[in-house]
Amino acid sequence: MKLKRIIILIILVLTIFSLFVSAVHANFSDGFKTGFQIGTQIKQKREMKWKAKQLEELEKIFEQWDFFSDTVQKLVESEQMTPDLGKKFLVLNSLLPMDLQVHGQSFYNGIMSVDKDKVAEEKQYFKNIIDTISVTSGKASSKTFSNLYSLLASNKKSLIDLIIESDFSYTTPQSELKYNSFEDKWEHAPPSSTLKFNAFESKWEFAMPNENPKFNAFESKWEFASSEDKTKYNPFENKWSYEKPNSDLKFNPFQNKWEYAPSGSVLKYNPFADSWSYE
Repeated sequence: MKLKRIIILIILVLTIFSLFVSAVHANFSDGFKTGFQIGTQIKQKREMKWKAKQLEELEKIFEQWDFFSDTVQKLVESEQMTPDLGKKFLVLNSLLPMDLQVHGQSFYNGIMSVDKDKVAEEKQYFKNIIDTISVTSGKASSKTFSNLYSLLASNKKSLIDLIIESDFSYTTPQSELKYNSFEDKWEHAPPSSTLKFNAFESKWEFAMPNENPKFNAFESKWEFASSEDKTKYNPFENKWSYEKPNSDLKFNPFQNKWEYAPSGSVLKYNPFADSWSYE
């Protein structure tokens, strides 16, 4: 009987001890989980703060470039720099933003993935850009162009050399910017052209006095054209259009397309539509 009581007592003690150990383990486990969660939350908050700071810096970088680019555009338009330098900056202002966009996307991806090495790498690239333009805000010299040119990707360097060495010009008497009030847009058009209504397409277009709507059977549409104009096929764009007899296919690197243009025509920039075309 005494032995039975001892066995029962031992079982009771072991049960109480087991419950105590389980409680302690549960408390420790809960405490560990809570501590881990708090640590994770702190890390996430730090990362969020870091991300916000980097995104703010990236935004300021593009704001600075926009300001510089606008400054250059105004200097070119007001003829405050030589035609040769103005030509170079106009092309640079069209090609460099492509590289800026690529590096900006890489910068952003690095921020979102908390890749601090990639962010540091892209920061250095943009620092080189800002260091070049910040000291020249309000003016642009050949040295500024040279420094920015060196930051272009190799494929852009080849393209900018090709354009500058071609017949590209931003001043030509062949056309001028005119406002089409009926369509609410600015267009390049010959000085002697006037607005005419294309009743078949229900739109207003600038056209020369000797041009009238002609049906383009290949595209099933009406276009303004003179009696001498002929439909020509553009194999690069897979389309037909009425063109002048002396027009030839030329590549427009700014719009990345081929278009027919009269011999002697040059690429011109339309700042209102942010587009380039042969005129």
